[in-house]
Amino acid sequence: MNLGQMMLVIAALSILGILVLNANRTVFETNDTQNQSEFGINAVSLATSIVEEAMGKMYDEAIADSNTGELADPIQLTPAGGLGREGAEAYRDGANDFNDFDDFNSLFLVYKSPVDSLVTAGTDREVVVPGIRDRYFVRTKVEYVSDAAPDVAVAARTWHKKMTVTVTSSSTRDTLVYPALMSYWN
Repeated sequence: MNLGQMMLVIAALSILGILVLNANRTVFETNDTQNQSEFGINAVSLATSIVEEAMGKMYDEAIADSNTGELADPIQLTPAGGLGREGAEAYRDGANDFNDFDDFNSLFLVYKSPVDSLVTAGTDREVVVPGIRDRYFVRTKVEYVSDAAPDVAVAARTWHKKMTVTVTSSSTRDTLVYPALMSYWN
C-alpha cells in the first residue's frame, strides 16, 4: 500500500469511529428519553388514581360519622395534628378501609412488577402491577390550607385540605409532585 491508500484507510476508519460513537450516543439518548416518558406516564397515572380514590371519600371523619349533625364551625373537624388514619383503618382493607380524605396522610405505597421480589420496609402496601418495569414509590401528605393561600399549610382547621402525592422511581432522578385540593361546602 502506498501513502495515499494508507491515508484513505485512516480517514475511513476515523469516519467509521465517529459514526459508531454517534450511533451509541443516539441509542443511549433514545433509551433515556423512553425511560423518562415511561416514568412520567406511570407516575401521573399512579398519582391520579390515589387522588381520585381519596376524592371519593368524605371530607373528614366528623362528616363520615353519621351521628354528627350539621357542621357549622371548622373546630368540629379533625385537628391538624390528627390528620391520618383513625384506629384500625388501613388502605384498601375491606371493612377497615379509609373512610375520609385525610386518612391518606402519610400513606406509602410501592408499585412493582410481578418478577420483583424485593420487599420495601415501612410500606403500607406493595402493589404488583403486570407490565410495569420499575419500582414506583408513592407517598402522600394531607394538610389543611387556607382559601387565600392554598399552597401554604396551616395549623388551624379549615374547610380546605390539600393532598400532595409524590412519586419517585428507582431508575430515574425525576420526582412527580401532584397536588390536589378538597373543600367542604356546607
